[in-house]
Amino acid sequence: MRGKVRDVLIILFSTLVIAASLKSCVVDAFKIPTNSMSGTLLAGDYLLVNKFIYGARTPEKILYVPLPHIRFPQLTPVRHGDVLVFDFPGEPDELYPVHHHYLVKRCLGLPGDTVEIVNANLIVNGFRVPNSYSQFDTIPFLTVVPYKGMRIGIDSTTIKKWSVFIQREANTVTIEKEHIFIDDVETAEYTVQNNYYFVIGDNAKNSYDSRHWGFVPEENIIGKAMIIYWSKDENGIRWERIGTLVK
Repeated sequence: MRGKVRDVLIILFSTLVIAASLKSCVVDAFKIPTNSMSGTLLAGDYLLVNKFIYGARTPEKILYVPLPHIRFPQLTPVRHGDVLVFDFPGEPDELYPVHHHYLVKRCLGLPGDTVEIVNANLIVNGFRVPNSYSQFDTIPFLTVVPYKGMRIGIDSTTIKKWSVFIQREANTVTIEKEHIFIDDVETAEYTVQNNYYFVIGDNAKNSYDSRHWGFVPEENIIGKAMIIYWSKDENGIRWERIGTLVK
């Protein structure tokens, strides 16, 4: 009898470990809380997210047991137009995000891209992106998406803009009059250590995104939105949305 109970417990434990591993590394489920992606996703949609495509990560722990952190190679790189699920990197002035939550936005800028908004048009690397997602506001915008190895000139007039960014990459920043020190070494240049992405909600006029809080570090990307497996609002189940592929 004890042997049977032990076997059942082993099977249950193994099942929990496998389920937790799959959830952490391969596929996970997320709920859309707002309409910042309306046109593609609505508040109340539930998504299945492919966490393996951009390089699966082992869970930090299973059943409270710490595990070594491993990230597997990408099956495919992030591409223009991919709908990403990611950890919010924080407000522009936050070294660490106060509120930890997941966001869903469309990637419109890859590492090294130049992104502009001119006369309500989105322009990436000099080419206008068709308004297939949403209309943009008329506020001018210009940015180069940081990439690993990119060199940024810094001085007393620009360090305020880059200070949090540099510190998030695990460096110290010290300012003494007009002298800038990174990791206690005086410098006029900083070399970016990671790749970043520029994301915008499809409902661009009502989306809080990279235009407001900055870039998404590659390590914050959880996966690619795949399919709506459930959808519900105050009027009930939206059957017509269930099974819809996210494009």
